[in-house]
Amino acid sequence: MTKLRYIIGGLALSGLFVTAGALAQDRDRDRDRDRQDSDRYWDAQNRRFTEIVPGTLITVRPTESIDVERNDYRVYTGIVDQDVRGGNGQLAIPRGSTAELIVRVARDNDLILDLESVTVNGQRYAIKTGANRVDSARDDSLVGAIVGAVSGGQARGRSVRIPRDAVLSFRIERPLDIGVADRGVMREGRHYHDYYERDRRDQ
Repeated sequence: MTKLRYIIGGLALSGLFVTAGALAQDRDRDRDRDRQDSDRYWDAQNRRFTEIVPGTLITVRPTESIDVERNDYRVYTGIVDQDVRGGNGQLAIPRGSTAELIVRVARDNDLILDLESVTVNGQRYAIKTGANRVDSARDDSLVGAIVGAVSGGQARGRSVRIPRDAVLSFRIERPLDIGVADRGVMREGRHYHDYYERDRRDQ
């Protein structure tokens, strides 16, 4: 009986080693893929990335409070709170870079706060317009998914209320390309991207 117990225990332990080894291999494979993606979009001559790849985590602090009960395409400004590095270790987005936030409409008609763009050393990273434009009525159009709870605020629901300087962490869901022009307009001192509505009507 003791010998059998040792055999069974040895098999179980062996299974754990195999599982742990497989997980380590998966992590290594993911890390290698991230590094390859980063190398592919790293412009060594200009020392910048040409694309911010999905999976990148960007932490933003709004510089103004957000209190929205309907989608009016207004853009809110924020500041990147922490340095963001690519998989190759190079600095992708330095702390203090300007970020744009916007409220979109989710598939279930909830309002949801999303990341609109990031500007790094004068270069704006955003979703390309045209065929890849954001359709503001679909969940899969979101640029960044909020990670974790928002202290003292509400980032999704029938309204969106975020205090100034709240910490918002977005995991990028769609690639952000360098050099995307801002097609927005200023009205009464506020910035709007209501071209989304015009694009939707033109579809």
